[in-house]
Amino acid sequence: MRRICRKPFLFCFVVLLLTVLVPQQAYCSNEPWYEDLDYHWARFYILVLHRERVTDGWIYYRTSNPVTYYRPDWECTRSQLAVLLCKVFGLPEARPVSPSYPDVPKGYAFLQSKPGWAWIEGALSGGIAFVPAGSPFLPDAPISRQDAVELLIRALDLYEYAHCLSDKEVSSLLGLFRDSHKVAADRRHSMACAIKLGIIDGYEDDTIRPEAPMMRAEAATVVYRSCLIRVDADISTFSPDGDGIDETVNFTLIHLKNRNVTQWQMVIQDLSGKVVYSFNTYGADGAPPKTVSWDGNNGLGSPVPAGQYSYQAWVRDSQGNQFFSIKKPLTLIRHSLSASRSPSQVRDGDRLSITANTTPAPVTVTAQFADGDLREMQPNQDNTRWSIGKIIGPSLPSGFQTVLVRAVFPGAIREKSLSFTKVKELWINPSVNPNPAVGGQSVNLECGTSSGVSHVTASLFGQEHVLVWDSSSATWRGATKVPLMTPEGDYPVLFTGIDGSDVVRQTVLLNVGTSAAATVRYVLTK
Repeated sequence: MRRICRKPFLFCFVVLLLTVLVPQQAYCSNEPWYEDLDYHWARFYILVLHRERVTDGWIYYRTSNPVTYYRPDWECTRSQLAVLLCKVFGLPEARPVSPSYPDVPKGYAFLQSKPGWAWIEGALSGGIAFVPAGSPFLPDAPISRQDAVELLIRALDLYEYAHCLSDKEVSSLLGLFRDSHKVAADRRHSMACAIKLGIIDGYEDDTIRPEAPMMRAEAATVVYRSCLIRVDADISTFSPDGDGIDETVNFTLIHLKNRNVTQWQMVIQDLSGKVVYSFNTYGADGAPPKTVSWDGNNGLGSPVPAGQYSYQAWVRDSQGNQFFSIKKPLTLIRHSLSASRSPSQVRDGDRLSITANTTPAPVTVTAQFADGDLREMQPNQDNTRWSIGKIIGPSLPSGFQTVLVRAVFPGAIREKSLSFTKVKELWINPSVNPNPAVGGQSVNLECGTSSGVSHVTASLFGQEHVLVWDSSSATWRGATKVPLMTPEGDYPVLFTGIDGSDVVRQTVLLNVGTSAAATVRYVLTK
C-alpha cells in the first residue's frame, strides 16, 4: 500500500515543481509588478518604465496564481532591448511582406510567447537598428554595452550629434575609463556621447566594460536616464521681427509621464553661457508642460540681440537625481535693411548712387526706379553691403522721385523707399547766323533746347517769329530779314522757350553793320 501511494505523491510533486519553474506561454501587456525587484538597486528605474507599460518579464504559475519576474541580473538580449526602445520611443511595429533578417522569422518570440518580429522590423524601419537588412540580427544573443549604447543613441536621434563630437572630446570622455581602448572604433562617438550626457557610467574600478553584456537592470537604467527629459524646437532659426513669419519658436518637452519628476527648468543661453530667458525661473515643483514658446524677448520684455543661442532643460526626480537634456543650438535672426542715396538732386546725365546695408546676408537686393527700371544691386564680400549706380536720363520724369530697395532673405522680405528730386532741365541755346549782318540780309534763327520744350519764338525788330522743330538736327529753326535801312548797332533778339507752364528766355545781340553798297551810295551822293 505504501509503495502504491508513493508513486502518485511523487508524480504530483514533480508536476507542481514543473508548474512553478517552467515559463508558461502567455503574454500580458499590463504585467503585474515583478516580485524579484523589491530590494534591487534598479527598482526605481524599472518601476517608472513598468508604469509606462513598456517593460516585459517572465510569467510563472504557482498553482493557479501567476508570478511575474523581471530578471534584472540576466543578460539583456538584442531583441529585448530593441523591443523596449521601440515601445519607449513610440516606434510602431512594422510588418513587411518578407522578413528583413534571416534569423528573425514572422513567428519569432523575443520573450516567452511575446511576439517580437514586428517590433524588430519596426526598429529597422525606425532607423535605430544598426544591423542592415539581410544580415543576421542575432536576436537571442546578449547585447554588449557598446552595442546597447549605439541602439539608444540612434533611438534618441543623437547619432548625428554624437558624430559631430571632435576626436579630442571623444578621447577625453573615453579617457575617464582605463579600459576605453576596448571600445570599438565605430562605437567611440556614441559611447562618448552617452558618457557626456550621463546616460551611461562606469564601474567602481574605473572601467566601462564596452564588450561585456548589458544586464537587464542596466538596460532599464540607461533607458530611464535618456528619457527623463528631451527638448526639441520646431525650427532651428526664427526671426521675431514683426513680419509674421517664424515670430516664435516652440519647444516640445518629451518625457516619461510617470517618472515622479519633482522640479524642472528650461533656459535660453547666449554663447557666453549667460541666461537670457528662463522658463520656470525658480525650478518650481511639478513636471514640465508638453510645450513652451519663446518670442525672442528677455525676462523684462525687451528684444535680445540677433545671434547664436542654445536651449537646455533639466528635471529632478523623486530620488533627487538631476538630469539635463542635450544643449541644442538656436539661431535668432532679426532681418534689417537700411539704405541711402546720393545726391539728393540730380539732372539728366548725373549719376545717382544707392547703397544698402543688410543683416543677415540676403539672397538678393534690388532697386526699382519710377521709370520701371529694375536692377540687381551688387554685394561686397560678406553680402552685407550692396551698391548700384544709375545714370539719370530723360525717361525719368522731373520732380519728386522714389526708388524702392528690396532685400529678399530666406523666409523674409524687407523694403526701403528712398526719395530724390530730379531737377527740371529747362534751357535754350539760341543763335543768329550770320552775325554780324547788314541791312537787307537774311538771317537764320536757331535754338537748341531741353527735351521738354514744346514752343520756341524769337522777337526781332518788333516782330515775333515762331520757330519750327527740325527733327533731323534736333533744333528749332526760323529765318527773317534785317530791314534795309537799319542803322549800325547791336539789336536784341529775344528767344523764348515754353515747357508746359515754365518759360525760359535768352537774348542774343545781333550786330548790324553798313554794307559796301550803302557806303558807295553814300559816297556818290555826297
